[in-house]
Amino acid sequence: MRAHHDPEKRVVVLGGTGFVGRHVHAAFAAAGWEALTVGRTAAADVALDLTAAPPRALAAALDRHRATAVVNAAGDYWGLGEERMRHSFVTVTERVLAAADLAARRPRLVQLGTVLEYGPLPEGRPLTEDAPIDPVGGYGRTKYAATRAVLDADADAVVLRVTNSVGPGAHPSSLLGKVGHALLDAVRRGRSATLELAPLRAVRDYLDVRDLAEAVVAAAGADASGRVVNIGTGRAVPIRRLVGDLIEVSGVRAEIVEREPASAAQVSPGAIAEWLQVDPATARRVLGWTARRTLRDALDDFWKDLLDGARR
Repeated sequence: MRAHHDPEKRVVVLGGTGFVGRHVHAAFAAAGWEALTVGRTAAADVALDLTAAPPRALAAALDRHRATAVVNAAGDYWGLGEERMRHSFVTVTERVLAAADLAARRPRLVQLGTVLEYGPLPEGRPLTEDAPIDPVGGYGRTKYAATRAVLDADADAVVLRVTNSVGPGAHPSSLLGKVGHALLDAVRRGRSATLELAPLRAVRDYLDVRDLAEAVVAAAGADASGRVVNIGTGRAVPIRRLVGDLIEVSGVRAEIVEREPASAAQVSPGAIAEWLQVDPATARRVLGWTARRTLRDALDDFWKDLLDGARR
């Protein structure tokens, strides 16, 4: 028997087959929403390349689904230059806004931004929504331009500026993704691992991706239109400890070799801030959301997902 869904809870998740998007889709479904994914691959419910498709194509998908909310979790950035990131984030966001205007019913938009839209803060100062905007690097600059497009539009929208996330399906180019895949390769080869990494100096706020997904669901129904809300745990964790915890979870013997990146292209988008801790007070007050999972659980489930994928 088909489960009953509230007709006012119908969401379209753009980028719904990616790392964050697929967890967002699952969280909406668990909360009783009728959830539809849009992405470039056949794995999506609707295959649509948002970097090329005109706004009317997305508007048609919104109308067919009778969407009351749309989540913009789309966009590539790993290994891309700033111009291509601008197309991936800014151009796509502008098309999403145009599609929402063309839809028979304008949906609530939840836009995923990044805490890297802010400038670096001194150690010990939690990141609040009134922190100075001074993005360093192409990722932060292009995400901020996308945020500005949303806030400047006449739209029912909320922007979530999110911190680093980890969990099942983490991108292999991310720090913990790279470590996890190297450990998995060591398991396959039956040997110890040598992990060549950039210096593990940073202390950052890391979030279980499933907590992030629940924040997105909360934002879709909250009275938060026109607002920016920071999403993080409120705890700054040494990156070295996270890497060590993942090695421990895996049970693989590993040696860490730290080297400075040879070029700026080898620096990950999240590697700019050496110290970062989000103040989650606004999310708690406005969205009724607080991170509830432990990072150990996120790492454990990430590793189990890698092993499961290797067995398939």
